Amino acid sequence: MNVKEVQNDLMQRTKKGVTMFYVGSLYWFLMGILGLFDMHINLLGLIYLIGIGTLFPLGILVSNLLKIDFIAKGNELSNFAGVIGGMQLFFAPILIIIYMEKIEWLPFFIAVLTGAHFLPFSVLYKSKGFIFQSMAVVLFSSIVGFVFMDYVYKILPFGLGIIYLITIILLLNENKKLTLELEGQLNKEMQI
Repeated sequence: MNVKEVQNDLMQRTKKGVTMFYVGSLYWFLMGILGLFDMHINLLGLIYLIGIGTLFPLGILVSNLLKIDFIAKGNELSNFAGVIGGMQLFFAPILIIIYMEKIEWLPFFIAVLTGAHFLPFSVLYKSKGFIFQSMAVVLFSSIVGFVFMDYVYKILPFGLGIIYLITIILLLNENKKLTLELEGQLNKEMQI
Protein backbone atom coordinates (compact mmCIF):
# COMPACT_ATOMS: atom_id res chain seq x y z
CA MET A 1 0.00 0.00 0.00
CA ASN A 2 1.17 3.52 -0.71
CA VAL A 3 0.81 6.38 1.80
CA LYS A 4 -2.52 7.54 0.36
CA GLU A 5 -3.97 4.02 0.60
CA VAL A 6 -2.73 3.64 4.19
CA GLN A 7 -4.25 7.01 5.08
CA ASN A 8 -7.56 6.12 3.41
CA ASP A 9 -7.57 2.78 5.26
CA LEU A 10 -7.01 4.56 8.58
CA MET A 11 -9.75 7.11 7.90
CA GLN A 12 -12.22 4.46 6.82
CA ARG A 13 -11.54 2.01 9.65
CA THR A 14 -11.54 4.63 12.42
CA LYS A 15 -14.31 6.76 10.88
CA LYS A 16 -11.96 9.68 11.56
CA GLY A 17 -12.34 9.20 15.30
CA VAL A 18 -15.91 10.50 15.33
CA THR A 19 -16.71 8.50 18.47
CA MET A 20 -14.41 10.76 20.48
CA PHE A 21 -16.73 13.61 19.61
CA TYR A 22 -19.77 11.56 20.62
CA VAL A 23 -18.36 11.12 24.12
CA GLY A 24 -16.87 14.62 24.09
CA SER A 25 -20.20 16.29 23.38
CA LEU A 26 -21.83 14.24 26.12
CA TYR A 27 -19.02 15.22 28.51
CA TRP A 28 -19.39 18.94 27.82
CA PHE A 29 -23.18 18.95 28.08
CA LEU A 30 -22.98 16.98 31.33
CA MET A 31 -20.38 19.42 32.70
CA GLY A 32 -22.66 22.31 31.72
CA ILE A 33 -25.60 20.77 33.55
CA LEU A 34 -23.47 20.12 36.64
CA GLY A 35 -22.26 23.73 36.49
CA LEU A 36 -25.84 24.91 37.00
CA PHE A 37 -26.06 23.22 40.39
CA ASP A 38 -24.91 24.88 43.60
CA MET A 39 -21.84 22.69 44.01
CA HIS A 40 -18.50 23.44 45.64
CA ILE A 41 -16.03 24.40 42.92
CA ASN A 42 -13.46 21.85 44.15
CA LEU A 43 -15.96 19.03 43.70
CA LEU A 44 -16.97 20.31 40.28
CA GLY A 45 -13.32 20.64 39.27
CA LEU A 46 -12.64 17.09 40.44
CA ILE A 47 -15.57 15.86 38.33
CA TYR A 48 -14.07 17.72 35.35
CA LEU A 49 -10.71 15.99 35.87
CA ILE A 50 -12.18 12.52 36.37
CA GLY A 51 -14.50 13.04 33.41
CA ILE A 52 -11.75 14.13 31.05
CA GLY A 53 -9.78 11.05 32.07
CA THR A 54 -12.63 8.76 31.07
CA LEU A 55 -13.12 10.15 27.56
CA PHE A 56 -10.56 7.98 25.76
CA PRO A 57 -11.74 4.66 27.28
CA LEU A 58 -15.36 5.66 26.64
CA GLY A 59 -14.48 6.56 23.05
CA ILE A 60 -13.02 3.09 22.55
CA LEU A 61 -16.10 1.52 24.18
CA VAL A 62 -18.47 3.45 21.92
CA SER A 63 -16.32 2.53 18.90
CA ASN A 64 -16.58 -1.14 19.83
CA LEU A 65 -20.35 -0.88 20.29
CA LEU A 66 -20.66 0.77 16.86
CA LYS A 67 -18.26 -1.77 15.29
CA ILE A 68 -15.71 0.94 14.45
CA ASP A 69 -12.04 -0.11 14.44
CA PHE A 70 -10.80 2.84 16.51
CA ILE A 71 -7.25 1.49 16.96
CA ALA A 72 -6.82 0.27 13.34
CA LYS A 73 -4.26 -2.38 14.25
CA GLY A 74 -1.90 -3.18 11.42
CA ASN A 75 -2.23 0.24 9.81
CA GLU A 76 1.17 1.94 9.64
CA LEU A 77 -0.31 5.32 10.59
CA SER A 78 -2.22 4.09 13.65
CA ASN A 79 0.87 4.37 15.86
CA PHE A 80 1.28 7.98 14.73
CA ALA A 81 -2.37 8.64 15.57
CA GLY A 82 -1.75 7.08 18.98
CA VAL A 83 1.21 9.37 19.61
CA ILE A 84 -0.83 12.43 18.65
CA GLY A 85 -3.62 11.33 20.96
CA GLY A 86 -1.31 10.27 23.78
CA MET A 87 0.43 13.65 23.94
CA GLN A 88 -2.48 14.81 26.10
CA LEU A 89 -1.15 12.74 29.01
CA PHE A 90 1.86 15.03 29.32
CA PHE A 91 -0.44 17.91 30.25
CA ALA A 92 -1.84 16.10 33.30
CA PRO A 93 0.57 17.84 35.73
CA ILE A 94 -0.58 21.24 34.46
CA LEU A 95 -4.23 20.24 34.90
CA ILE A 96 -3.53 19.13 38.47
CA ILE A 97 -1.71 22.38 39.30
CA ILE A 98 -4.53 24.43 37.80
CA TYR A 99 -7.01 22.38 39.85
CA MET A 100 -5.02 23.10 43.03
CA GLU A 101 -4.07 26.75 42.41
CA LYS A 102 -6.45 28.38 39.91
CA ILE A 103 -9.50 26.12 39.70
CA GLU A 104 -11.68 28.74 38.02
CA TRP A 105 -9.42 28.38 34.95
CA LEU A 106 -9.87 24.59 34.69
CA PRO A 107 -12.68 24.43 32.07
CA PHE A 108 -10.94 27.09 29.97
CA PHE A 109 -7.63 25.22 30.02
CA ILE A 110 -9.22 21.83 29.27
CA ALA A 111 -11.11 23.39 26.35
CA VAL A 112 -8.07 25.10 24.80
CA LEU A 113 -5.98 21.97 25.32
CA THR A 114 -8.52 19.74 23.57
CA GLY A 115 -9.02 22.26 20.78
CA ALA A 116 -5.29 22.36 20.08
CA HIS A 117 -5.04 18.59 20.52
CA PHE A 118 -7.33 17.84 17.59
CA LEU A 119 -5.58 20.09 15.04
CA PRO A 120 -2.90 17.54 13.96
CA PHE A 121 -5.69 15.08 13.19
CA SER A 122 -6.88 17.49 10.47
CA VAL A 123 -3.78 16.53 8.47
CA LEU A 124 -3.84 12.84 9.37
CA TYR A 125 -7.52 12.51 8.43
CA LYS A 126 -7.56 15.17 5.66
CA SER A 127 -10.40 16.77 7.57
CA LYS A 128 -11.91 20.23 7.53
CA GLY A 129 -14.10 19.10 10.43
CA PHE A 130 -11.05 18.88 12.68
CA ILE A 131 -9.88 22.31 11.56
CA PHE A 132 -13.33 23.71 12.38
CA GLN A 133 -13.33 22.01 15.79
CA SER A 134 -9.88 23.25 16.77
CA MET A 135 -10.46 26.81 15.63
CA ALA A 136 -14.00 27.07 17.02
CA VAL A 137 -13.08 25.59 20.41
CA VAL A 138 -10.04 27.83 20.91
CA LEU A 139 -11.86 30.95 19.67
CA PHE A 140 -15.01 30.35 21.72
CA SER A 141 -12.99 29.40 24.81
CA SER A 142 -10.87 32.54 24.45
CA ILE A 143 -13.93 34.77 24.21
CA VAL A 144 -15.50 33.15 27.27
CA GLY A 145 -12.17 33.19 29.11
CA PHE A 146 -11.41 36.85 28.44
CA VAL A 147 -14.93 38.27 28.75
CA PHE A 148 -17.04 35.89 30.85
CA MET A 149 -14.53 34.07 33.09
CA ASP A 150 -16.86 34.41 36.09
CA TYR A 151 -19.36 32.21 34.24
CA VAL A 152 -16.89 29.79 32.65
CA TYR A 153 -18.43 26.74 34.37
CA LYS A 154 -21.88 27.68 33.08
CA ILE A 155 -21.34 29.10 29.57
CA LEU A 156 -18.29 27.31 28.21
CA PRO A 157 -19.48 23.68 28.43
CA PHE A 158 -22.74 24.29 26.57
CA GLY A 159 -21.00 26.18 23.77
CA LEU A 160 -18.41 23.42 23.45
CA GLY A 161 -21.11 20.77 23.41
CA ILE A 162 -22.67 22.55 20.43
CA ILE A 163 -19.28 22.85 18.67
CA TYR A 164 -18.72 19.12 19.20
CA LEU A 165 -22.17 18.34 17.75
CA ILE A 166 -21.37 20.42 14.66
CA THR A 167 -18.04 18.59 14.39
CA ILE A 168 -19.89 15.25 14.52
CA ILE A 169 -22.08 16.34 11.60
CA LEU A 170 -19.04 17.49 9.62
CA LEU A 171 -17.17 14.22 10.26
CA LEU A 172 -20.18 12.08 9.39
CA ASN A 173 -20.45 13.94 6.08
CA GLU A 174 -16.71 13.52 5.45
CA ASN A 175 -16.96 9.80 6.24
CA LYS A 176 -19.88 9.40 3.85
CA LYS A 177 -17.96 11.21 1.10
CA LEU A 178 -14.87 9.06 1.74
CA THR A 179 -16.90 5.85 1.51
CA LEU A 180 -18.41 6.96 -1.80
CA GLU A 181 -14.98 7.92 -3.17
CA LEU A 182 -13.43 4.59 -2.17
CA GLU A 183 -16.38 2.64 -3.61
CA GLY A 184 -16.01 4.61 -6.86
CA GLN A 185 -12.30 3.77 -7.02
CA LEU A 186 -13.04 0.11 -6.36
CA ASN A 187 -15.65 0.05 -9.15
CA LYS A 188 -13.15 1.63 -11.58
CA GLU A 189 -10.51 -0.95 -10.68
CA MET A 190 -12.98 -3.80 -11.17
CA GLN A 191 -13.86 -2.50 -14.66
CA ILE A 192 -10.22 -2.48 -15.74
